[in-house]
Amino acid sequence: MDYIKRSITHKIAERLKKRRVIAVTGARQTGKTVLCKNIIPSVTNKPYKYYTFDDPEERIRFKKNAIAILESTKESLIILDEIQKIPELFDPLKYLADKENKDDKRFIITGSSQILLAKGIKETLAGRISIFNLFPLSFGEILSKAGKPIFLDKIIERKGIKKDDMNEISFFSSDELRHIESKRDKSVKWGGYPSLWQTVSGNEFLDSDAERAAWLKDYRNTYIERDISDIGEVHNLDSFIIAQKLLALRTGQVLSFSEIAKETGVAVNTVKRYIFILNATFQCFLLSPYFGNISKRLIKSPKIFFSDTGISRTIAGEDGLSQGAAYETWVFSELLKWKESKDFDTELFFFRSASGVEVDFIIKIEDVIIPIEVKSSRRVGYADAKGIESFMNYYRDRNKIHFGIIAYPGREIKEVRKNIFAVPDWFLLS
Repeated sequence: MDYIKRSITHKIAERLKKRRVIAVTGARQTGKTVLCKNIIPSVTNKPYKYYTFDDPEERIRFKKNAIAILESTKESLIILDEIQKIPELFDPLKYLADKENKDDKRFIITGSSQILLAKGIKETLAGRISIFNLFPLSFGEILSKAGKPIFLDKIIERKGIKKDDMNEISFFSSDELRHIESKRDKSVKWGGYPSLWQTVSGNEFLDSDAERAAWLKDYRNTYIERDISDIGEVHNLDSFIIAQKLLALRTGQVLSFSEIAKETGVAVNTVKRYIFILNATFQCFLLSPYFGNISKRLIKSPKIFFSDTGISRTIAGEDGLSQGAAYETWVFSELLKWKESKDFDTELFFFRSASGVEVDFIIKIEDVIIPIEVKSSRRVGYADAKGIESFMNYYRDRNKIHFGIIAYPGREIKEVRKNIFAVPDWFLLS
């Protein structure tokens, strides 16, 4: 089997040189095991030993004598999969991480729940571990461009878009553009879970929409039955499922806890707990509003985004998500994956003023700010840049805002207002 390369690989390999323990977290089926067993060992040239704690017998064995087992393991890289199922292992890991070790063993631990994994890390491994989040496949990874700088990196580094950039798209043939756009459309509709994209002998694993829909439905059922059961903080599963669907229908919208509570028939604090669980299991994320000046009357509620369009579509129902909501969610998920792969600190926000001026995403890197608007139409014009222009004018004297971007599913880069450029999504993000 040919494994799809992941953009985060180089960061993990570099950190393994400095840290004895690495944690790779992420939702179920994002490819954590494949990354740790098949990709990282080949990059680091380290022989590895793999233990999975999905196996109850393995859990029993380690509970009895974890230190002896790990010390007797000859391989220099030890992978401990789904470690949140055996919290008793964190203390032995702390002991081994602190111990002088001539063979210089390295440990990679994985888990699909931030709640259970973070508790063990906070109590025993704080200061001794580096944590990485693995999301479903990015569009660049789907196009086999993992690890390569994308156009967004280029224009951030140069703080702008040049005339040569606007002509670059002309070098793509019609066949190439059709191929890229086909992959993009499939990514927007079905999301990025590797099982929907992994190749076997060059052929796509799931060939039909019916197979993809069935896989996503099974995934959702497994999430409810296993992940929620493992956490054990949901007393009424039916109300959780209703709240999950209501939230999926609102992906890309400003969140109202009271509205969800009223429609679900539960208390506001219960809704907040459900969202905390969805966030801790990597199903949804809250995007904070951008505050350049806290005294100004800007909206304080976050936006909610589901992290994968395929999952959000499955939860919401086939006709539940509008084209605009699905597209904005897809761009958010791509920015989230891009942010995780970067070596520099990056913050992501949205903007909405009390007067109603909106910008979908604000990227902040130190004192550099880039506003990004998202339009699902293939045609973008002057009016679509109004929000970005208002934002740039308002904050121009206070931050380094050199240009703005409208991401859209078109085929040309064009300046729609001064220093505001419409850029095809596939070119911007891959």
